[in-house]
Amino acid sequence: MKGIRGHQLDSPKIRRALPVEFEDSGCKFVVYIRDLDGFKSQDDKLAAKQNWFKELDATVNKQGLLLLNIWELEALIFADIDTFNRLYKTNHTFKKDPMLIIDPKEALKALTSNKKYEESHCPEIFKHLNIDEVIKNCSCFSEFITEFDKKVS
Repeated sequence: MKGIRGHQLDSPKIRRALPVEFEDSGCKFVVYIRDLDGFKSQDDKLAAKQNWFKELDATVNKQGLLLLNIWELEALIFADIDTFNRLYKTNHTFKKDPMLIIDPKEALKALTSNKKYEESHCPEIFKHLNIDEVIKNCSCFSEFITEFDKKVS
């Protein structure tokens, strides 16, 4: 659903609109993207997001996939840091699990100086990311792609 972000995903309006949009669009499945804003070990936060997904997904006959980012979607940029370096003329190296970065948005901002990273740049950066690098370097995204491939085959 276009223009829906973050907290709006919890509104009753979404529960009413999603099934209509799903049916009208002719889609085969829905991709839900949420940020956990915590660690996987925070069972209460994890359970809340999984319950949200199950309840909303039930409105479209359980035809969804959940991409649950541990902190924020921007963490995926660290999985292909070379692309970020090229776009922002930085020289950062990163070899850990990007989903463990607390507040990736601020981390990206701290890496840039001449051309400052801003949240609004995210869609353009994502267009340039090497999906194979992101899959290789981010287990969370790799698991999502495995489930995605099952849905489309």
